[in-house]
Amino acid sequence: MKPDGAHLPQLAWLPNGISLLRVLCIPMLLYLAFAGRGAAFATVYVLALGSDLADGWLARRLGVVSPAGALLDSVADILLTLAVLWGIWLLHPEVYLADGWVIYVVVGAWLLAHCASLWRYGRLASFHTWLIRIGIAAFHLFAVALFIFGYQPWLLYLAGILSLLGVVEHFVLLAALPHWTPDIPGGIFHLFRQRKRLS
Repeated sequence: MKPDGAHLPQLAWLPNGISLLRVLCIPMLLYLAFAGRGAAFATVYVLALGSDLADGWLARRLGVVSPAGALLDSVADILLTLAVLWGIWLLHPEVYLADGWVIYVVVGAWLLAHCASLWRYGRLASFHTWLIRIGIAAFHLFAVALFIFGYQPWLLYLAGILSLLGVVEHFVLLAALPHWTPDIPGGIFHLFRQRKRLS
């Protein structure tokens, strides 16, 4: 049975187009942070986050989920996260002064995970598991709250813990999957179910 939107091939370009727009937001975010325009930065940031929700939903709705789309989404997510970290550095330096080590540990762990993906598959893994997504969502929740309400340290720590759990799952999947297998929402649980069926 085809997805609801499978009969709309003229819209197949839309999810990747939205992901590309998110990438194009990055230079604007970098400029706004450098110019000290916190309100404008927060506005563009929230719009970019909305595009992240929209592209995946549309891809599934239209039945156009693809490896290329998954890879583009991963690149857009990484660039957006880096732009936000830059924005926090310039617009809210108190975060780095008080608890910068949390950010450094998480960023270092993810850099290691992405390097391991490139070594293993020759490209970003693009697993998009629920645990990884929850860690990313927790970080963005912290960042949005930071720009609206001010610094909430407990949100940063929560995001750090969830993100590191996502890194652990990432490495488990790298070890268990010899071939590039993007978009595994179930993550480790997917592997358990698969092995249980085979046994």
